[in-house]
Amino acid sequence: MQTDAEVQAGVTATMLDYCELLDEKRLDEFVELFTDDVEFEEGGVAKGKPHVRNKVRKLLAMFQRLSHHLSNVRVTRTGPETAKSSAYIYAWHHLNDGRVMEIWGRYVDEQRFEGGRWKIAKRTVLMQGARGFDDLALMRVPLQELPPR
Repeated sequence: MQTDAEVQAGVTATMLDYCELLDEKRLDEFVELFTDDVEFEEGGVAKGKPHVRNKVRKLLAMFQRLSHHLSNVRVTRTGPETAKSSAYIYAWHHLNDGRVMEIWGRYVDEQRFEGGRWKIAKRTVLMQGARGFDDLALMRVPLQELPPR
């Protein structure tokens, strides 16, 4: 069984690989970061690797360049080969038509250790804010009401 430090390192590596492979449009390697039964929620749910591949391929075709920045990574082991994680994300997108779009938000994941590495079994992309997107259908980061004085 992996130590907590190994789980932290492995899950974080998968999250960093996600950003790098996406930014470099290495779609086939990118899709291997997911379990076969993945649920990917980013403005609509894609279930299974073939659906994720198709969805992400369509998105990548819209962009000349991308740059995803990950921070505030938190990993919690939930079992011998399962973990939950979240990380803050800033994503810069340069579209084919010259427009630039930005998103600030969070990745919320469930990961499983399969085939010798940590893979994303469920990913939910939550948005805190955006610039340059007219109509972005992402779920929002939940906010609490401030208590009365």
